[in-house]
Amino acid sequence: MSDVDVIVIGSGPQGLAAAATLACEGLTVLVLERADRVGGAVVSAEVTLPGFVHDLYAMSMNLFVGSAFYEKHRVELQEHGLEFVVSAHPYASAFPDGTSLKVSTDEGDTLKMWRAHSSADAEGWQRLGQLYDDFTQVYFPVYSSPLPSKSITSALRALWKVRATMPPTQLLQLVLSSTRSFGDRYFTTPEAKSLAAAWGMHLDFAPDIASGALFPLLELYGNMRSGMSIVKGGAGKLPAAMTRMIEVRGGEVRVGAEVVQILTDGRKATGVQLSKGEIIRAQRGILTTTPLPNLVDSLLSKQSVPPRMAEAARTYGFGPGTFMIHLALKGPIPWLDQELSDVCYVHLAPYVDDLARTYQQAVAGILPDEPLVVVGQPSVIDPSRVPNPDQHTAWLEVRAVPSEILGDAGGDLGVTTWDEARDLFAERIIDKIEQYAPGLREQILGQVALSPLDLERVNPNLVGGDSVSGSHHQQQLFGFRPSWNLNRYATPVDGLFIAGAGTWPGAGVNCVSGPLAAERLLRDTNPSKRVLRRSR
Repeated sequence: MSDVDVIVIGSGPQGLAAAATLACEGLTVLVLERADRVGGAVVSAEVTLPGFVHDLYAMSMNLFVGSAFYEKHRVELQEHGLEFVVSAHPYASAFPDGTSLKVSTDEGDTLKMWRAHSSADAEGWQRLGQLYDDFTQVYFPVYSSPLPSKSITSALRALWKVRATMPPTQLLQLVLSSTRSFGDRYFTTPEAKSLAAAWGMHLDFAPDIASGALFPLLELYGNMRSGMSIVKGGAGKLPAAMTRMIEVRGGEVRVGAEVVQILTDGRKATGVQLSKGEIIRAQRGILTTTPLPNLVDSLLSKQSVPPRMAEAARTYGFGPGTFMIHLALKGPIPWLDQELSDVCYVHLAPYVDDLARTYQQAVAGILPDEPLVVVGQPSVIDPSRVPNPDQHTAWLEVRAVPSEILGDAGGDLGVTTWDEARDLFAERIIDKIEQYAPGLREQILGQVALSPLDLERVNPNLVGGDSVSGSHHQQQLFGFRPSWNLNRYATPVDGLFIAGAGTWPGAGVNCVSGPLAAERLLRDTNPSKRVLRRSR
């Protein structure tokens, strides 16, 4: 395939969703992927021992399952081998005294749990339920649309409908709230407040950062209502099914194809050059999921980058790093609280002040002494991931850690590079989990750790090990992602479009920006529109 209609750079879910959207419109599409396999941050592999399938990066697929893209193509994706399994106990937080708060998709059971813990917290949880119902009527039209757009009008109409139960001032207060103030408003006990604040750390919202409350609200109630979905057999089956969608329509997804330059004619993006010298032309346009700084600094010539685009790239900020550990286990994790044995995500924080200190340490370049550990138990939900029903896998995500090491709050590692620190820090994390699950070490058959440096080596989009491809703080959220001048998926370079976690609505396997960017490409490069412009 030499000349094509559209080139898509990057085979993560957003790139594949964009390519599938374009292929469904009859365009010839070529997806180019630098790595030796598709998926971006949605990849599964047997990295510890044969037969143990691990989701190397993203595990939860709730955003994908709830997307318009999946709803539209559900049957075809299922025909191509995509299947989900759902945990009825989506998440919990465990505490040093051996107790936990465990949320169930049975709302009655969850409310019973809250009442046993604290009647005041149970009341706050019920108030949160009403807030969630009202807020999502306003927020979901915005989340699934380009910004700015007519979706704001839809949101205002939705707000008008719920104004009696959620005054506009309450909505504004929620949008601006930190996770600490959010927890203080609805909960009384430190455990309940920690349960809420831990969700903010999945992005880059420490407890005291403004606007951090949005994500916890959506996760707290959204996961309870729908459960936690993961891909049966491993996350890699999702991009594999999307790849097949493209191929059956005549498109191509090529791995091991690194784009080193986007070619322009001084005004318009015309094609790409690969690392091996091959040049491929695009007749309609180029769509990339590369974060803006990487796009400007590595793929475009300085002469082709307009000043406002260069400035947006220069000021785009990344968040702290992520550390991953994958375990192959002889048996289940030996939790002190055995109620945790069937939970998809278990948060080990333990408390809000610990989360605040961890984040400050990470952004200061210090290895944290008490980081948040998200313990995923995928094989409990999906036994097909292990060779023996008695065996298990564990998915451990550590948030947050420094991209570069300047010191150690634990005081005992004495190393300054991630290659030196990786295995030592992994042992610190296992030590922490042992406090909640004594005997875990005895269960470990195989172990692989991935530092922030390892994450960026595998996927350059994860700059500094930032698993969300750019901070989600106020200055890079809503219409400011990646910047106000680049907020609707088109760039000042004619024929060049952007999608991915660095664009609205941000991180997560949501498959929103990819299709929206594809639709923008279709509109802006429609030949009939060009003829109309010339005739004018």
